[in-house]
Amino acid sequence: MRITVRVAAVQAEPSWLRLSDGVEQVVELIETAATRGARLIAFPEAFLPGYPWWRWIDTNQWNVEYSTRCRENSMTRDGAEMRAITETAAAHGIHVVLGFGERQDRRIYLSQAVIDDSGELLSVRRKAGLNSVERKIFASGTPNLPAVHHTPIGKYGALSGQENQRPLLTRALRADEEQIHVAAWPANPEGDVPGPDSSATVCRMYALEVGAYVLAPTAVVGEAAWGGMPRPRTTGPTGRARIYGADGSEVVASLDEGEQGILYADLEIGAATADQPQYESPRDRKSLVSTRRNSRRAATGWQSGPDRWALPMTLGTYPNGTAAC
Repeated sequence: MRITVRVAAVQAEPSWLRLSDGVEQVVELIETAATRGARLIAFPEAFLPGYPWWRWIDTNQWNVEYSTRCRENSMTRDGAEMRAITETAAAHGIHVVLGFGERQDRRIYLSQAVIDDSGELLSVRRKAGLNSVERKIFASGTPNLPAVHHTPIGKYGALSGQENQRPLLTRALRADEEQIHVAAWPANPEGDVPGPDSSATVCRMYALEVGAYVLAPTAVVGEAAWGGMPRPRTTGPTGRARIYGADGSEVVASLDEGEQGILYADLEIGAATADQPQYESPRDRKSLVSTRRNSRRAATGWQSGPDRWALPMTLGTYPNGTAAC
């Protein structure tokens, strides 16, 4: 059985350090994508409240001020802002992968939320492998393997930034036969020069290695990202969102660099959903999702407690179901 799934990758400028405006923006983008028939929408890394590009400017007093604002405008995983987003996903029957700054007490994490089309928060995974600049602002998450979510639109998973080139993480997704992968970036370098900093090359290699479609959403980085300071040359220009096929080729023409919008593609998904009946109504959908999820939790070692959002992962693949990233 094969199905056609319309997916959406966001290419937009965040509402820098303005959480309320950012949530409204996310809700609007979800509604727009759903209206266009998308079943899954993917957002860039740290889209709320915006990736901290200002940290590349070496002005300590200025960075302290902006780091404080970043924490104040990050959201919790169970607060009113997240509820507004999950309710929007449920109202429009669309899956959402969202990169956001997650606030817990005095710490903030680079987190990635997966929300299904019934509005349930399937997982929140905190990025563990931070680069030298990210570590100045964000706390490192607990090392854990990413989950592949088995849904009626196929098996999909997600990673943020440099995680997409870490073999331990990509092997875990490949082992669970991932079909759609979200590779979220805060912005893309221009062009496609092979190397560790080329997100386009990383995405193509991932598609070829795993044999999955790859959605690569990216933020547009305008002058507002720098708070009036000049853009450092070392950060590179804003790139483009892309959607790749399993052969590494782009399945749809990208938007222009710096253009704000949503990139759409219709993907042909294979037998992943052959044993999963399609939804007939919102009530049937919620019942089916709940039954399927409870079964999956029992089968894969779902854990309760503060770390439950980083799971599920298949137990037995690695000792105790965990591994260091």
